[in-house]
Amino acid sequence: MTRKQSSGIRTWVADHPLVAYVTLAYLVSWGWWVPLVVAGDLAEQGVGWPTQFPGLLGPLIAAVIVTALAEGRAGLGALWGRMVAWRAGWWWLSVPAILGAGAVGLAFSTRSLDSTDLVSYSGIGVSVGTIVTILIVFFVNGFGEEAGWRGFAVDRLLVRHSLASTSLIVAVMWSIWHAPLFFLMESFKGFGVGGTIGWVVGLTAGSVVLTWLYRGSRRSILLVAAWHTAFNFTSATPAASGTVAAISSTVVMVAAVIVLIIDWRGRKAVSALDRGGVKI
Repeated sequence: MTRKQSSGIRTWVADHPLVAYVTLAYLVSWGWWVPLVVAGDLAEQGVGWPTQFPGLLGPLIAAVIVTALAEGRAGLGALWGRMVAWRAGWWWLSVPAILGAGAVGLAFSTRSLDSTDLVSYSGIGVSVGTIVTILIVFFVNGFGEEAGWRGFAVDRLLVRHSLASTSLIVAVMWSIWHAPLFFLMESFKGFGVGGTIGWVVGLTAGSVVLTWLYRGSRRSILLVAAWHTAFNFTSATPAASGTVAAISSTVVMVAAVIVLIIDWRGRKAVSALDRGGVKI
């Protein structure tokens, strides 16, 4: 590639960062998932191969590459800063709240659980152990997705759009990105029509809450990655099926509605002040 071509790519990416990010995130993730689907493979809970996990790094890889092309070293430094900063204040309480909802669900569940049910995760072998499973999910599933969807996409959309609009735009891109997993993962394949609709509603609610957390924590990717990990363990393991997942999902949906109402009222109040000529 010539210097002129390289400069042209950088210019285009700098002018269309979100389009470049989404395209690359899809290419990287689907580049791993689609061949597995074509081969007829199925990622099962507690089984290490085949696995969807390398594909989950697509959003992170896309965010890093596009940031490097569009903003250079300074942009990468800022992205890294958001990944390690815990600017949480009281916001961190939302993480144990999700775990607490899962614990309540377990308490009300009448099913007998095997100890491995709590950390039996699709695409990870049970033999790796509890701690390793949690770390893999946190760094690959949590950071792998959140560095891109919140740390890159939400970060740019919030500059020009409201929380509600940003959450909806990202929810559409994020949900479509998952499409191959409905053919690759055993848990996704079992959703059916009703389950898929519920999943889309839940993901949209999660997008609202994660956008709110990201904005409120002053752009902490670390916080939203922790939240994402906590929610997955209360909704995507054998222990979380049924009552547990229903309680966790309901908590998130209710939280999303509350966030949207508060945000709408806040924007309405600001609009009223502006119309009254008050400078803020």
